[in-house]
Amino acid sequence: MDIPRTMLVSKAYDFDKFCLEEMETPLPGPREALVKVHTLGVCTGDVTPWYVHKKCPTVLGHEPAGEIAALGAEVTHLKVGDRVYFHHHAPCGTCHYCRHGNYSMCETWRKAKLIPGGAAQYCLVPENNLYKDTWVLPDSMSYDDATLIEPVACAVRAFRRARMTPGDTVAVMGLGVMGQMMVILAKYYGAKCVVGSDKVPFRLEKAKSFGLDRAVDFTKESFPKAVFEATEGRGADIVMVCPTNAAAMLEGIECAGRASRVLMFMGPQPGTPMTVDMNKIYFDEIDLISSYSSGPRESREAMWLINEGYCTSKQLVTHRFPLSQMQDAVELTRKAGDSLKVLIDIP
Repeated sequence: MDIPRTMLVSKAYDFDKFCLEEMETPLPGPREALVKVHTLGVCTGDVTPWYVHKKCPTVLGHEPAGEIAALGAEVTHLKVGDRVYFHHHAPCGTCHYCRHGNYSMCETWRKAKLIPGGAAQYCLVPENNLYKDTWVLPDSMSYDDATLIEPVACAVRAFRRARMTPGDTVAVMGLGVMGQMMVILAKYYGAKCVVGSDKVPFRLEKAKSFGLDRAVDFTKESFPKAVFEATEGRGADIVMVCPTNAAAMLEGIECAGRASRVLMFMGPQPGTPMTVDMNKIYFDEIDLISSYSSGPRESREAMWLINEGYCTSKQLVTHRFPLSQMQDAVELTRKAGDSLKVLIDIP
C-alpha cells in the first residue's frame, strides 16, 4: 500500500475548536503497525469540555476502525490489508491489576495511546496495543460496526463490574448511545425488567424498541418512584448512572433496592463532592461501583456480540460527517438530542 508522506488530521485546540490540518504520516517501528483509518466513532468523552480541555492541543478519537497499511519487519501475526479494530489502551498483562482483570488500573494501560489519535487518515498502533488489544475483524463485520467495539466493551465491563445475573432488575439513567447499549445488553444478559430515564422523546422511544420495559421522562415524573412501581416496591438490583453529576448518582441511589449495585459509568469533573446517607448504604447493603473503560477480554466479547447482531451500527448510528466537519459532529453529540452514535468518515 502506498503511504503518503503527509496526512490530514482534525486537531482539537479546545472542546469547541477543531481544525483540519496536515501533518507528517508516522511510520511503524519493527513491532508496530500503521493503520489506514476508514471510520471513527465520536465518544461522549470527546465532547466533555473539562476532559477535552486538559488534553489540548491534541488529535482526539479512540473509536477507529481501518485496515493495515504498513507493518514493522518483526510483525508476523498480521498482514497488510487486514481489516482491524485496535484499542487506544492496552495492558501489560502481568502486573497486580492485570492478574485480577482490572486492566484499566494498569500503569502500562494508562500510558498507552494511538499516534496521533483516531481523527486522522493514518494511525500508528504501538507494539503493546498491537499485540495485546488489536483484532482482525470477521469478514461479516463492517467498519461502522467495528467502531462500536470499544464503547460496547465499556458497557460489557460495566455489567461485569455490577455483577449482573439473569433475573436482575436494571435501571438505566440516561438513554444516549451508551444507555441504549445498556438496555440491549441488560436484556441479552437476562434482566427481568429494565427501566430507563431521559428527557428526549426520540431516545425514550428508541430504547423501547430495544426492549425497555418502562420509559420515564424525568422532567415529568420521578424516576425513583417509577423504578419502585415497576419492581413491585423492591427497587432495582442494578442502577446504571450515565450522567456525570453528583445529583444523578444520588438519584441512582434512590432507585436502588436492598443488596443492590449502583454503578457510575462516566467520570465526573475532578473535585466533584457527594454527600451520601451512609446509614442507608450500610443497612440496605448497597454497593457503590465505578467502571472505567475496558480491556482485551471485553473487546473480544464486544466484537462477538456485535457480530451476532447486538448493539450494531444499524441500530445505533444516526449521523455521520466527513473528517473536515469533526466540530459539527462533536457539537451534535454534545447537544444530546435526536441523535445517538455519530460517525466520522475518513478519506
